Amino acid sequence: MSHRITHTSHITRLAYATAIVMALTFTACQDDADNEPALDGMGTIRLSLADAQDYTLLTRTEQAVADLTTYTFTLNGTTIGGVPVTDLVLDVSDQGTAQVSAGTYTLSAHNQAKANTDNGHPYYSGTSATFTVDAGQTQAVSIALGKPKNARITYTIDDTFAALYDSPTLSLSDGTRTITLTQPADYCYFIIPADGALAYTITATAKAGSHVTDMVQSTGYVELQAGYATTIRLKANPATGIIIPVAEGQYSGTFD
Repeated sequence: MSHRITHTSHITRLAYATAIVMALTFTACQDDADNEPALDGMGTIRLSLADAQDYTLLTRTEQAVADLTTYTFTLNGTTIGGVPVTDLVLDVSDQGTAQVSAGTYTLSAHNQAKANTDNGHPYYSGTSATFTVDAGQTQAVSIALGKPKNARITYTIDDTFAALYDSPTLSLSDGTRTITLTQPADYCYFIIPADGALAYTITATAKAGSHVTDMVQSTGYVELQAGYATTIRLKANPATGIIIPVAEGQYSGTFD
């Protein structure tokens, strides 16, 4: 009889000790959970890039951007939990959607890398209005790109130049990229430096029978304006042969 009572007491003590350990473990886990930051809910943004204008002076045309893969997107704002978000590069799908923490933001876009590839491409950038993303919801976001932020450049040959020189080439540089145009049909794109001018180099051979010598290298700077198609007209002083590059804005249709 005493053996049975002792065994029961042992079981009772064991159950009591187990209950204390479980209670302490639950309390510790609860304390850890209380110390962890709460995770913000996730929402979805659906992006459209609109109002992409052309290099025009006389007309204003707009188009939506269909290919988002050449753009970089950065998010700025604050999550619903109060965490600041600064220049977060966002992974936007081909369909224009991205997952973000619920919060209030602005979204910026640019295609600078593409714009500086090869002879260049139109450079667009813009920032959305402030928007709020709710957890589990989809928010439409639009970015108006406006005019290109670079210049499209080609050149033409004035009669004064053609009377003295053959085979001209025009090289343009922003200090990082240098593009050489070898015929008037060529063109390039440049993001204009802060001072508004690109360095140029012109070479040409003297026409047979003219009073000038070969132009090995004529250098200088030409001022350009972002958002415009610009033609650099090569002119020459009839008496001295000195080159006069003249930048002329013009409307030349749609440039892709």
